[in-house]
Amino acid sequence: MHKILTVAWREFRHTAMTKAFVLGAIVMPILMMALFILVIPLMMDSNTTPLQGTIVLVAPNDVVVELETQISKGITSIEEVADQLPDVITNDPIASAMLGNNSQTDISILVAPNENLDSLKDQVRNGDYVGLIVVPDSIIQDDESDEQLSLFIPSSFSPNHMDILTRATSQSVVNVRLRRLGHEPKDIHDLVRRPRTIATRLSDDGGEERDNEFARRIIPMAFMMLLWIATFTSGNCLLTTTIEEKSNKVMEVLLSAISPMQLLAGKILGQAGVSAVILCMYGSAALAGLVTFALLDLIPFAHLLMFVIFFVIAYFMIATIMAAVGSAVSELRDAQSLMGPVMLILIIPLALWPVLAEHPNGMIATISSFTPPLLPFVMILRVTASTEPVALWQVILSIGIGLGSVIAMLWMCARIFRIGILIQGKPPNILQLVKWIRQG
Repeated sequence: MHKILTVAWREFRHTAMTKAFVLGAIVMPILMMALFILVIPLMMDSNTTPLQGTIVLVAPNDVVVELETQISKGITSIEEVADQLPDVITNDPIASAMLGNNSQTDISILVAPNENLDSLKDQVRNGDYVGLIVVPDSIIQDDESDEQLSLFIPSSFSPNHMDILTRATSQSVVNVRLRRLGHEPKDIHDLVRRPRTIATRLSDDGGEERDNEFARRIIPMAFMMLLWIATFTSGNCLLTTTIEEKSNKVMEVLLSAISPMQLLAGKILGQAGVSAVILCMYGSAALAGLVTFALLDLIPFAHLLMFVIFFVIAYFMIATIMAAVGSAVSELRDAQSLMGPVMLILIIPLALWPVLAEHPNGMIATISSFTPPLLPFVMILRVTASTEPVALWQVILSIGIGLGSVIAMLWMCARIFRIGILIQGKPPNILQLVKWIRQG
């Protein structure tokens, strides 16, 4: 056991203590966490900076009156659009930052004639005014006019403040058009406002639960991608290190001190530590994002437990495949012919993600969740995407098949590893690998 742990530590150190790994698996997740914890709150605080100063307006009198009303009401994009968006968007800090929020305004409007535009622009540049708005009368009288609203602002003007002014001015022009046609703008806006729809799922036990589209679509994909990244990153490292050690004759030196099975066990356990580090770092970054967006309650503890179980199954499946292929070839390019068919199979969950997420209890999802090596990726997608709990017997059966498949794949990998580790020359094909399994 001591020799296995020594090999495992060597494998872990060889992979994890490199600049590339530290940058990709540690620094990047830390930067993501800093983005969620520090940058986004600062972005939201900057988005609430009040708009202050004097706006010069060149426009017809009725537009001036309407714009003063709109500014005093503090109309913003959130007020216009929020009724058409689901709660998960309106509560999202990033979305609210992009849409704009209820920034306070403390501005006055100065009406000016159209003849002094150049002088007014210079005053805006000098900071005497915070902006200049020009509203041609033709765009009010003719809604098909080619003329446009013009907004002149200093170079340091906030995009959120510019959004407030453009929306308020555009809304003022629309309201003035309606009034000139004899309509009341508020009545028209109330008529065309679409009612919000709230979807509630009714369970068989009589319960009711509000549907959350974000949780059903994005979170399952995030679970599967995190599982994919953590297992395939370390699996690829296991493949490359095995090929390098074999081609550099380092493997022969190692086999003089330990048995092939001890070497294989140590390499798989060492890369398991690498995979665990990747999973913890990126998983922590994802949880930090959920906490920031107040969405942590969308992930039950049972889903996290299932994820850990299927992560263990997925890692050992991928690791055995990578170790077997790495021991059978002497160069990295030779591994491509053996890994091609395997990757075509393993990419199925990614290709079928929309179908699996839409029908997590359908026939395709159910069959693939019992099919190694697809089952850990498909089953975690089913568990997190299903609007009703996946049958317990299916989860238990999937875990049982997965653990049994891991044992079988470890046995086959050990036989291939024992024969292929010292063989040089032409790489074997799939049929030769089957013979090695029978002979090993």
